[in-house]
Amino acid sequence: MSTKHRDPEYLRNARIVRAQVRRAWRLGSEVRCWRCGCVIEPGMRFDVGHLDPAGGHARSNLAPECVRCNRRDGGRMGAAITNARRGRASSTPRPPAAGGRRGGDGLAPW
Repeated sequence: MSTKHRDPEYLRNARIVRAQVRRAWRLGSEVRCWRCGCVIEPGMRFDVGHLDPAGGHARSNLAPECVRCNRRDGGRMGAAITNARRGRASSTPRPPAAGGRRGGDGLAPW
């Protein structure tokens, strides 16, 4: 869990959003993922996501989303951060090691 998701304001407001979802389920209301629009069925696992990743932890910036959408978007954001730190703006292939193999381990050169 990132520091962002250990923030007391986020934890408090995420609890409120989860309670709102459970209440909607009890009342028979449909709950939808804000990203893809799929129905989050009663009892189904879901995450509380940020509508704007840089928008803070206010309840107005949090909404339920399906686990698949939340984790996929988080993975994309994490990969972008990691690649930017490595300075890999473009993906250029590396030349193969001596003998056409990398370290003699039989793996392809990429």
